[in-house]
Amino acid sequence: MKKLGVVAALCLLFSQPAFAMVPLTPNAVQSAQAYGVERKGASLSEVLAPWTVYDRKQMNPYGLRERVVVYTPYLTAAVDARSTANNGDTPTVDQGMKVAKQYDGVLALGVNLSTTVKLDASKLKVKLYQGQNVLTPYYKNLNSASQRDMQVLNKVSGDLEDANVWDLEYYVYFDLSKVNPAKPMVMNAYDEYGGTRQFVLNLATMN
Repeated sequence: MKKLGVVAALCLLFSQPAFAMVPLTPNAVQSAQAYGVERKGASLSEVLAPWTVYDRKQMNPYGLRERVVVYTPYLTAAVDARSTANNGDTPTVDQGMKVAKQYDGVLALGVNLSTTVKLDASKLKVKLYQGQNVLTPYYKNLNSASQRDMQVLNKVSGDLEDANVWDLEYYVYFDLSKVNPAKPMVMNAYDEYGGTRQFVLNLATMN
């Protein structure tokens, strides 16, 4: 999360303040921190679950739980509090507010995809659709990459074949002021190896 926070903070220098999923107040930060501290023994994926959206197409033969995590200010304060609690310390409201403010006005997404190459972020095509509004991210980067082996079906022979697959995490940033966070939107992520993945983002249901 530290790398994500630094990148987002730099990107905010070029963006305008806009909506947040929950008003950024001390009470909201305290609520987020309570959520994080209560789950200090839980896995990170469990903590992120309410902000996680899975690919609704599921057509990528190499895909493994392809998903998007919506890093709202509330969530980032919660994750920071969980980390602080795990280190044996007590999070403060000032600390949580500082972390959360880095994401105010930004639609920050952790995009987890699988493909057969270590795909550079410049090769990943991402678009956000809301009605007639079509947006491209103002910044994206490849944050992490790991390899695994799996078997996939050969469509010609019908046999299973061994494949080496990369599981990739990208950080993708949109200007939140250019969408209506009260209405659903669809994000498409495409590469030539895994095809199109589609994620329905409903920010109104997320803190």
